[in-house]
Order: sequence, then structure tokens, then C-alpha cells
Amino acid sequence: MTDSAPDGRTLEKRRRIVQAAWRVVRLHGLRGTTMEALAREAGVAKGTLYAQFPDKDAVIGAVIDDMLIELGTAFADGMAGEGSAAERVGAALAGKYGVVARALEGSPHADEVFDAHHRFAQRFEALERKTESEVGAALAAAGAAEPTLLARVVVGAANGVARQMAGAEAVERAIRLVCRRLIEPEIRA
Repeated sequence: MTDSAPDGRTLEKRRRIVQAAWRVVRLHGLRGTTMEALAREAGVAKGTLYAQFPDKDAVIGAVIDDMLIELGTAFADGMAGEGSAAERVGAALAGKYGVVARALEGSPHADEVFDAHHRFAQRFEALERKTESEVGAALAAAGAAEPTLLARVVVGAANGVARQMAGAEAVERAIRLVCRRLIEPEIRA
């Protein structure tokens, strides 16, 4: 038997399951999410769910993998934009954390979901390294004296803002402000 690519129906079922999983997690939290609830929300039989994913962590991992693509795209779009280093970094980080804020907006389980990323830290590591590296490169190109350290501070501050503030619009506005306040003096100095 040879391995073959999944057909369109299989991919559609997977997409429905992943979208349903995000809805269930937002409503019930990670601890309250069950395979039964996931199957019911996705409109598939439990057997179909288990054929796609061996357990709840695998489903949540697929949700995270999809979100990582969105986060990476939002960050890249901001970095590719116009403006000063502070404006581009601000747009990139606001875009990245805005994706998270919008996804969790209105969920009574936002803190649980945000804190659970440690369970899946390995999935986030590459994006976090790339984020810091690209911010550091932009800061170095703009003339910052300690671009690597400043990049770590700016990214850490953006993460803190995203964890502490509610609402995507407020998160994005605050991250842009933090980036201007931290980066502009270092570039002008």
C-alpha cells in the first residue's frame, strides 16, 4: 500500500474539526474540551474524529499550527510595511498579537488558553526565535546600539501587553505605543 495525499473530503473534515475545536476551546476552555464535544461541534462521528486525530492534544496542536501560520503572516505583513523601524516593528507585533487577541476575545477561558501555550511551547519556539531575530535585524539596520537586547525587551513587552489587556484594538494600539516609546529613543540616540 502506498501513502497518498488526503482527498478533498478528508481535508474538509479536518478543517471543520479544527475550526470546531477552536470554538469549543473558547467556550469551555482546554480542560472542559472533550473529544465528544469536538465531534458534536464539528458534526462528525467520534470514529471520524479519532481517524483524523488520536487525542485531544493532537486536535489542539492542529489548532495551534493553523494559528501559527496566521501569526507569522500578520507579523511578516507588518515588517514589510512602510515607515520607520519603530512603526514597522509596532505594526508587526500588533498584527501578531492582534490575531491572538481577536481569537480569544469574549472567551471566559482566555487566560487558561493563553497560559497553556507552555504545553505546546515547542510549536511556538521557531516563530518566537524568528520574531526576535527579525526585530533585532530591523533595529540593527536602523542603528540601535544593542539591537538584540532591545528586540528581546520589545517582544517581551508586546507579549505582556497581549496578556494583560482585553480587546484586539486596545492590544494593537498599546503595542504600537510601546514600540514607539522603546525604539525611537534608541534609534535617535
